[in-house]
Amino acid sequence: MESVQSTIKSFINNSNKIAILGIGNYLKSDDGFGVYVVESLVKNYSKTHENLSLEKEINSVNNRLILMNCGVVPENFTDVIKRENPDKIIMVDAALMHQEPGTLRVVESDEISETGFSTHSLPLSIIIKYINAHIDTEILIIGIEPTDLEFGEPLSGLIKEKADEFSKILIEEIDSFLL
Repeated sequence: MESVQSTIKSFINNSNKIAILGIGNYLKSDDGFGVYVVESLVKNYSKTHENLSLEKEINSVNNRLILMNCGVVPENFTDVIKRENPDKIIMVDAALMHQEPGTLRVVESDEISETGFSTHSLPLSIIIKYINAHIDTEILIIGIEPTDLEFGEPLSGLIKEKADEFSKILIEEIDSFLL
């Protein structure tokens, strides 16, 4: 987790606006990881920002942080991304990376086509190319190796624990960014 935290810290350093996209499907157990993380961020920042709500797919903090619950259709959020024009985007998702379950790591751009992001309508590689063709931004993908992708199951205990830990790291780095 430390290497992920240091990567995030250096990634968002000197940013003007950040978008965090939670991607996944709560109905498929650990595939809900990205959505869970973004919801955790919304809950945290709603304590100090009344305009934030879990009922909304898009939440903004001080016009510098955009939190997006993309579910299984991140491509539906490309117009919002273009309009908001963040200089940094962090995508959070469960990813079949052939690692130990619960492994959280940066998925490099050259690995995207080899990594399984199974519940998306469009491959992330196509979405990233589209975004990069329309705005000047950097994109960081954080993936976690799922334990379970069974339909109808909640997040597994291990992945929920990792999601909570990762959410705290994100909050710490975002708080520094927002100062």
